[in-house]
Amino acid sequence: MSPNATLETPKPESPKKLPRQIWVLLAALLVVDAIAFTTFMACNPKVFDDKPPASQTIAKDVVTVFFNKAQGSQSIVENVIRKIPANATDSALTFALQELLKGPTPEEKAQGFYSEIPTGTKLLALNTQKDSITINLSREFSTGGGSNSMLQRLEQVKQTAYSVDSVHPITLAVEGKPLDTLGGEGLEVPDTLKREMQ
Repeated sequence: MSPNATLETPKPESPKKLPRQIWVLLAALLVVDAIAFTTFMACNPKVFDDKPPASQTIAKDVVTVFFNKAQGSQSIVENVIRKIPANATDSALTFALQELLKGPTPEEKAQGFYSEIPTGTKLLALNTQKDSITINLSREFSTGGGSNSMLQRLEQVKQTAYSVDSVHPITLAVEGKPLDTLGGEGLEVPDTLKREMQ
């Protein structure tokens, strides 16, 4: 090698470029994916919708009250709707129970609704504890009627209460004392009104 010769540093090879056909193919795949996603979302608009369906939206300005209604030779417990006044100061459950004790409206009576709860029954107190709710009613609640009437009035109170508060177990009291039996026939009342009681 000549003393004046210089060593040439080999140049790094430049990365090979992808063929144009591959770039075209990748672009086409992206377009197809975009079209597929757009089509899927158009057919399934609620997949990423975090709002509950309208059918599951519960109105907060109404309560459900349960009255009796004749069905053939039998009586069933059926619900009606009561709108809570905008200026109401009581809880929704208190309002629902008070509406229950008022009985059906003239229009509802014309439709066949009636109540087995004796006229004059009052809501004396509503005691909400951490693990239960006690509904304290006046003595009129336990007067008059046979065992079937007693069962029906218990069902009216139970379903009305649970339609508003489905979390707390419901217990009943009359004049401040736990209601163990009801009526002259001594119908036993469970410590907690269970949904499947009837």
